[in-house]
Amino acid sequence: MNGATPEILTLRLPIVNAYLVRGRRWVLIDAGAPGDEGRILLAAERHGVRPRDIGLILLTHGHVDHFGAAAALQRATGAPIAVHRADAGYPRNGRNPDMRATGFEGRIFRPFLPWSGPTLEPDIAFADDFDPAPYGLDATVIPVPGHSPGSVAFPLSGGALIAGDLLRGGFLGGRLAPQRPNPPFYAADRSQLTASLQKVLALPLGTLYVGHGGPLTAAAVRRRYDHATHYRPSATRDIHGLPESRE
Repeated sequence: MNGATPEILTLRLPIVNAYLVRGRRWVLIDAGAPGDEGRILLAAERHGVRPRDIGLILLTHGHVDHFGAAAALQRATGAPIAVHRADAGYPRNGRNPDMRATGFEGRIFRPFLPWSGPTLEPDIAFADDFDPAPYGLDATVIPVPGHSPGSVAFPLSGGALIAGDLLRGGFLGGRLAPQRPNPPFYAADRSQLTASLQKVLALPLGTLYVGHGGPLTAAAVRRRYDHATHYRPSATRDIHGLPESRE
């Protein structure tokens, strides 16, 4: 992209968002839940993006609602699949790890979410210094563990951040108040999630593109969560100062 503002296409799927980002080639960031491949390919086609135009399938983390259609999309596009090595075991096993809900919605939605999907072997199990530029996208990779051990975010030029499930927007999967910043439904490690949020809030951001709901303005996120910069989690409080869920 050579410093140019990237083109970001939001693909709103039934339970998650995926993103097509155009650099020198198109990169698909996140791949939806099992069965979403047709929706993704159709949405891409409507924007003039052919399967062979996609140079990489890049996952923000290794949960089923983000990798579930990746294997089918790879067959259609020929693009390699990349995920942080700390999360690579989840798509290999085709299952999510057990995670604690951060609040009421996570506990309610648990029976209705996909917790298993087609297994796949990632082509690229990358470390923190992964550079997607050879695949057509000039972006850095920022580790943001907490939702999962291998969660990553992708800052792009122009102040955009593809944030995965570091945060979510609104309620009911983003159907209500999608621009309201909220914690993710689940967290593997709440203290890591707090530290990752601190890291992101220190960046010069304009818009955060999240896995559920959104997009979120950086101003709205800072208004709600700047206190997290100084917050120190305890055994009974979650990352936002609310009582930790009991499961």
